[in-house]
Amino acid sequence: MHGTEGFPFPRPVEYDARALMQEKFRTSRFRPLAALLVAGALLVAGCKSREDPPAAAETAAPGEPRRGGTVVTGWTAEPGGVNELTDPSSQVSNEMLYRIFLHLFEEQPDFQDHPPTFAPSLVESHEWSADHKTLTLHLRDVVWSDGVPVTAADVRWTWQAQIHPDVVWDNADSKRWIKDVEVVDPRTVRFHFSRVYAKQILDVNEGVILPKHAWEKLPFAEWRKNGEWFKQNLVVDGPFTVDSWEPQQQIVLKRNGRYYEPGLPRLDRVVMRQIADQAAGFTQILNGELDFLPQIAPTDVARVKGNPDLELLEVWFNLYVGVAWNNQRPLFSDPEVRRALTLAIDRQTIVDTVLGEYGRVATSPIMTMVWAHDRSIEPWPYDPAEAGRILAAKGWQDTDGDGVLDRGGKPFAFELITNTGNQLRTDATVMIQNQLKKVGIRAQPRPLEFNTLISQMLAGTYDAAMAGYSLDTSLDMTTTFHSRSTADGGNSMRYQNPEMDRLLETAASQPDLPAMEPYLKQIQQILHREQPITFLWESKRMTAVNKRVKDVKPTATFAFFNLKEWWVGPER
Repeated sequence: MHGTEGFPFPRPVEYDARALMQEKFRTSRFRPLAALLVAGALLVAGCKSREDPPAAAETAAPGEPRRGGTVVTGWTAEPGGVNELTDPSSQVSNEMLYRIFLHLFEEQPDFQDHPPTFAPSLVESHEWSADHKTLTLHLRDVVWSDGVPVTAADVRWTWQAQIHPDVVWDNADSKRWIKDVEVVDPRTVRFHFSRVYAKQILDVNEGVILPKHAWEKLPFAEWRKNGEWFKQNLVVDGPFTVDSWEPQQQIVLKRNGRYYEPGLPRLDRVVMRQIADQAAGFTQILNGELDFLPQIAPTDVARVKGNPDLELLEVWFNLYVGVAWNNQRPLFSDPEVRRALTLAIDRQTIVDTVLGEYGRVATSPIMTMVWAHDRSIEPWPYDPAEAGRILAAKGWQDTDGDGVLDRGGKPFAFELITNTGNQLRTDATVMIQNQLKKVGIRAQPRPLEFNTLISQMLAGTYDAAMAGYSLDTSLDMTTTFHSRSTADGGNSMRYQNPEMDRLLETAASQPDLPAMEPYLKQIQQILHREQPITFLWESKRMTAVNKRVKDVKPTATFAFFNLKEWWVGPER
């Protein structure tokens, strides 16, 4: 989906040239999915809104949208919670959170050829000061699900929570140059910046707006100790709210009866059901137990295309999968050794085997489809002989004849973790294990439950990890690759390079995003040379949807991007 297709607004807000280059979509750093199958139930309380009764499907002309109905979707991981600032970040968490809470702006998925544009959301209009250090936002008339108006006080308080040291939000760095958020009046809020830089609007829009009147009752110091409290005191301003939450089984979203856009959302309810893995989900959508499966395996594409009840939707996903090497571990502290590891991994064969035509070898954290991708970078080839030469030069020899290289009496052996529930990654870890064995390296795959995987990566208590990563359209890689980001776990590779730090800071200080391009290319070249992560693949996301569900338009970023516009057609 591009531009405003599927949106209620006639077209995106138009900005001056600088503003056009200052817009992004929000994504999390980690995108691995996992399976969770444990019983138990928690009813989400505290949302005391006047709720529209579930609507019987409205009479409509054939092919015309109608209200009513339930759609059942399948996910291999559970959202971390309802508080973006404290709960673990993941793809499935953001899919839900961005349907129950609003951002100030809604970013459009048109970032392939240029930085993306925005459509209105909470913000109805805005203007910059002459020196571009002050941004004034005028809020539309929106209420929380309990009837309390959304005001400038919510915007200021959300900013205070985002930067508060007790909250420890993992994206707090995006607010570092916002020196104050001023409440002018209930519908007007003013952002004051300490400097002019490329992604001012992007940083303003980072994070959803939270309900001050409902959540300020819990001191910031208590936030990370009381995740369930936020579920029990949930009020929302997005098109959906949480009706029930059965941990590790399913979450039911229902229409927010106070949502501001007339006639939306169209569905009464959306069920986010836990599935064991993609194979289980595929069986369920074939049987009619699921209406929507956000990702299927390439091997299942033909069966979807041949099923008269199903539709296949394809889009290049804004995610790359790679093996992150913990650079603080002695095995992976040397960039030449990391490059040898990449040379010893036959990435093209892995892509051909697990993805076929639906994948390609990745070379950079800036995806191939993104305007600032450095197309001069060629993937490192599969060259086990060169890998062996580098390792030998670094002192790695098989001194005891056991088939495993050693140095100083210690074998070149490590644990390679990934998340359960994703067969492609599980298969790829086994292939990497076999390929590295050929050069005398012993890698032991170990699948972990999703939240355990993320916890180990953030804490740095791992050797190597296969995970999915996404870069937002600010193209600011500070959180992932700057040495200062090792403290909060954002730089999970514990990668440190003073030149990289300098380039990241220089790029971020440019007046607009196009001016960042030469620095972004230097950054990509350094990452290509030093391989703190071995970039494995980019892939298409193949989504299966039952044809009874209409107007489903996933984007490169979100499967649920236009969820509020989905509707259920008459039974065929």
